[in-house]
This record gives sequence, C-alpha cells and structure tokens, in this order.
Amino acid sequence: MVFNRRFPFVDRAAGASIKSWITVLDKALSTFDNETLFVFGHAFDSEKITGTKEDIKVFQDYLAKLLVFTEKEIKAGKTKEEFLKTTAVPGVTEMRGDGILRSLQAAYEELSGV
Repeated sequence: MVFNRRFPFVDRAAGASIKSWITVLDKALSTFDNETLFVFGHAFDSEKITGTKEDIKVFQDYLAKLLVFTEKEIKAGKTKEEFLKTTAVPGVTEMRGDGILRSLQAAYEELSGV
C-alpha cells in the first residue's frame, strides 16, 4: 500500500484513486502509534522496506502535492500530452525512480475524467 520514496504505481484500471489513497493513509496515521513499524511493498532503496509514520507522511505528502499540481495544470489548459512531459512535481524532493510518468498519468486521468 505504501511506496517508500519511490514513485508509485496507481492502478486506475483496477479502480485505484489517489484521493482515496490519501484518505486511507490518514486512517493509518491516526490508527497506529509512533512505535509502529510499517512494512512497505515498494521502496527506492531496497534496504528501506520498513519505516515509520514519518515515511508514510512523506508518501502522503507526495500524493497530495501531485493532485494539487495536476489540478493547477489542468485549469491552466495543459493537454494530457503536454502535462506528461513534466519531470518533477513542485515541492517534492524525496521521491525517486523512473515512475513519475505513471503518477502523472494517473493523476491527470483521475482529475480530468479522461
């Protein structure tokens, strides 16, 4: 459910929603205490497959910034093709890997209905 500092795969074809993901992460953050050790399914650094609430907050923050940025670009009139040329999400510094395109496409599709 959590990608630790790695761009996520948002499986829109299976019904995944970035907005819902943020809500679920909120629930995890409010349910578990600061002593909880989380096991991540995916991590940029293969040695960091476990982590804390802080790691979950980094991921949740990425998803939130991705949606805000995408909405701004859609309102500015960017086409999907133009938007997918993006190489970074403003304010995001900790996500790594080559999967930013997957995130961008999922966010664009979720917010535009395309």
